[in-house]
Amino acid sequence: MSTNKAHEALQNYTSEIQQIVSCVSDKVFYVYPKGGGRQLLTCASGGYFRVTRRDDSHLFIDINQEIEEPTETNEYRVSTRYYLYSIADSDQNDLIGFHYHPELNEDPVLYPHIHAYANKDERFLPLNLHRRHIPSGRIALEDVIRWLIDELEMKPNRDDWDAVLTSAREKFKSNQSWS
Repeated sequence: MSTNKAHEALQNYTSEIQQIVSCVSDKVFYVYPKGGGRQLLTCASGGYFRVTRRDDSHLFIDINQEIEEPTETNEYRVSTRYYLYSIADSDQNDLIGFHYHPELNEDPVLYPHIHAYANKDERFLPLNLHRRHIPSGRIALEDVIRWLIDELEMKPNRDDWDAVLTSAREKFKSNQSWS
């Protein structure tokens, strides 16, 4: 019975992520076990979602989750262990990244941060921003998708994108276990 509830929690989580991503892409999101345990990795085929902007940019989403042990009410939760959201140009060169990866050995920054890959703009060269971690607080995927639509003028893939992202954001806020 509890295995079914864990599976149901994972299906609900995957469905929620797919709804969010469907606001900007038709790509299917996959969840598969990582390391044979309760740890999960979520991504699109190839990792990148091609987004509908004039510049043919891409969105990269990599989320690692864990199915937590059930609560006293036998409810399972899926929690985020790390996330990497990146906006890339048509050549898949990163432009901006929203990251949280405290367990990544190559870059063990323990707090959520933003990367501004501004190494092609001479004004930013003295700052060397592409190697810096700009503190950000936790960034929800739905906030990144909303930012892409509102600020970067990405064409939404569905008419009800605002309602989908608002609902997902409210659910995220009520369920988050860290900020």
